[in-house]
Amino acid sequence: MEQYIASLNNDALLAATRDLVRRSCSIEADLLIHLGEIDERKLYLDRAYSSMFTFCTRELRFSEGAAYNRILVARVARKLPALIEALQSGRAHLAGLRLLAPHLTQENHEKLLAKAAGRTKDEIAEIVAALAPRPAPPPTIRQLPERRSLPLVELPAKAAAPPPRPIAPVAEATYKVQFSISREFRDEIREAQDLLRHRIPDGDLATLFRVALDELVAKVKKERFAVGRTPRSPLETSVETESRHVPDAMKRAVHERDGGRCAFVDDRGKRCEERGALEIDHVDGFARTHRHELDALRLLCRAHNQHAAEKMYGRAFMDSARQRARPGTSDPGSAEGPAP
Repeated sequence: MEQYIASLNNDALLAATRDLVRRSCSIEADLLIHLGEIDERKLYLDRAYSSMFTFCTRELRFSEGAAYNRILVARVARKLPALIEALQSGRAHLAGLRLLAPHLTQENHEKLLAKAAGRTKDEIAEIVAALAPRPAPPPTIRQLPERRSLPLVELPAKAAAPPPRPIAPVAEATYKVQFSISREFRDEIREAQDLLRHRIPDGDLATLFRVALDELVAKVKKERFAVGRTPRSPLETSVETESRHVPDAMKRAVHERDGGRCAFVDDRGKRCEERGALEIDHVDGFARTHRHELDALRLLCRAHNQHAAEKMYGRAFMDSARQRARPGTSDPGSAEGPAP
């Protein structure tokens, strides 16, 4: 391939490159159509992923930025197919459509897509700023770094550094954590450092936060899954009841058995990796059995719990149930989902 490219004259090389760009636009447009349909059918749930974003980054190996951009544009394009046409024809690029998408409506999308045609990302950002202006940043006064003498030789401009991530790796098994806090939070940190001088003499922040998080995690596990709570009665493996509340001993056993992780497994044998927003699911449906069976309980992330309920009761029924439940929320401390 390299020899073939090297053998092309200038006109042939440029023509071949334009053809590749044209085909890449067509492929990108087709990809968005496929992603939109996968998202609509929620096929990622059957593949042991709790979200479309996780499916794209893990299964399809997109970068986080590419996954976010494609999902957002694909969702808007299902309502406004003109986005696909603009991308396929090369009149607009994905990065520009990503900026425009949140502001497009049935009434304005044709005009805005025409205005954005052939524009760079920065130029489209200006269109968006005019369409949805943000408040001007407040005036600030800050100390400038010490002025340095100009080099005798002009150096190439450095690429702008990406914004810092809240948690970023700095070495093997070592991470940097960065966030802003209020004055009250700062005062609480100082108070905690003073209270723990006998255990953390130097007031090391990493050690302090580790102690605090250990306490918080233990407290939440106890509240949601009865982990660490002293058993008041022996474990019953089967309970018939009208109450959806799962006995503490069962919650604890299910959490320990499933390892604090979503237990959904797809047809390839891949298990969902989600550890957040876990709920206790009745495999046979509590509304049908009115029974808590230890062997028929499992931990599921919220997405897979809702997915299981839709498969059992139907999507239309669950959509109606979620609509009815929207005005009032379920108890946030419950480990059980609102599925019927």
